[in-house]
Amino acid sequence: MIENFPAFLLAAFLLNIAPGPDQAYILGRTLAQGRFVGLVSSWGVCSGAFIHVVAAALGFSLILQSSPLAYALLKYTGAAWLLWLGLKSFRQGTFRVNEAGAAQARASLRRVYAQGILVDLLNPKVALFFLAFLPQFIPPGHPNRASLFIVLGALVIAMGLVCEAALVVFSQRILGKSLQSSRAAIYLNYALGLVFVGLGLNFAFSG
Repeated sequence: MIENFPAFLLAAFLLNIAPGPDQAYILGRTLAQGRFVGLVSSWGVCSGAFIHVVAAALGFSLILQSSPLAYALLKYTGAAWLLWLGLKSFRQGTFRVNEAGAAQARASLRRVYAQGILVDLLNPKVALFFLAFLPQFIPPGHPNRASLFIVLGALVIAMGLVCEAALVVFSQRILGKSLQSSRAAIYLNYALGLVFVGLGLNFAFSG
């Protein structure tokens, strides 16, 4: 039994539609590399979030909450990795959103998925968010708190998948035709690099 289930659903929905690092990353991928790459990025991000949920349910995320060193190590590792991805995007040059670009994107879908996982997994704030948010909806004295914690986390992530899919589809539908030119492809590749750099700096300097 979930405590105050309507409030949980409303809060989860509002949290998922609020702009944040995950949305910026997925939108950047979509506009630079197309709809399917954007969806794969979303699947990766949500997979990383689910790993955080399971870790929190098993108690591993409490280490981040209680150990400033562990938190700092994860945060700065994530920041350095994102900054490296940003610099790599700047060096790659043009990524054209056409048939050749789509073929190139399909060839690297595993890498895109893995990067999505790491974008979320290397953000310690995600772990602390689940630790703070989900227990509010678990009844005191529930006989299986860990299982209910995972169920609630999975519901939040499932809702996130739907919201992120809508973001990908609508952004590509609205802007897709304007992204076919070589000049637009160059700008989008640089914009994707800026997204990575911005996320990296946010990781590094956030409290």
